[in-house]
Amino acid sequence: MDTLSDIPDTSYELPLSEADQAALRPALLRDLGATPFTPGAPISRSLWVIFVGEWGAWTHAVLPVDDSLGMPDDEDLTGLCDLIGSLLRPPRCHDDEKAMVVLRRPGPPEISEADAHIFAQVRQAVARRETAPWAFHVAGPAGTHEVTEHEARRDAAQTPSRPTLVSRRAPGGRLQPGEGRVRRGRTPRISGGPSRRNPPR
Repeated sequence: MDTLSDIPDTSYELPLSEADQAALRPALLRDLGATPFTPGAPISRSLWVIFVGEWGAWTHAVLPVDDSLGMPDDEDLTGLCDLIGSLLRPPRCHDDEKAMVVLRRPGPPEISEADAHIFAQVRQAVARRETAPWAFHVAGPAGTHEVTEHEARRDAAQTPSRPTLVSRRAPGGRLQPGEGRVRRGRTPRISGGPSRRNPPR
């Protein structure tokens, strides 16, 4: 699986201004979505945790999900989202960094029910944690899309012949941790927002 370290860097002068940071985030998302998917690879859908701030952009983790565009295994997803929640804690050194959680997958940029479900699970995992400011994005070869709670509900409701989006739990009513391999990478550095509990829009 590729990391953002493999994506050609865009030249920015450090420390990055707020305008540079604002420009860098969509550029990283476009490059991440445009990176080719390897035919026949066992993993095509993954979750990325990227922090951006005045000293550059850092890939904190790349978490493999599966090779499907349908609803993911809930037990595995719960474990991945719990891990993402811990990775979104405010940085110790640069408290102005902002985070992006990116669902990288093939397919159209429109938000599917599965995308909305993954977003909801991430939100649930971070609901009682102190986190850096963060946003959730879907990135793929057809473009990128930021996901908000309102939009996820709307798009899931408009998906034909599919059940209403619900939060699922493992047997017994308890959320069970799943397993996920973490790959840490590093890209040109940046920093983001104040250290606070900050759910996405």
